[in-house]
Amino acid sequence: MAKKALDELLAERNDSNFSIEEVEIMTNPLRALKDGVKFIPTLASGDQKISGILLNKEKIAYFLDKVESI
Repeated sequence: MAKKALDELLAERNDSNFSIEEVEIMTNPLRALKDGVKFIPTLASGDQKISGILLNKEKIAYFLDKVESI
């Protein structure tokens, strides 16, 4: 659900300079630990993170706006 919402939001932001990297925590558990991922899904940008079972499109859009303005 979060991946689909993120893809839709990024498609709507034609001028966006976001770069997405998916990390599979089952095959990269040390990377997830190093990056501070404790919950799935987690979106991160620098030291900013958002995570939760129900990351809806509105929450993801708010996060993208927040990190884009930094």
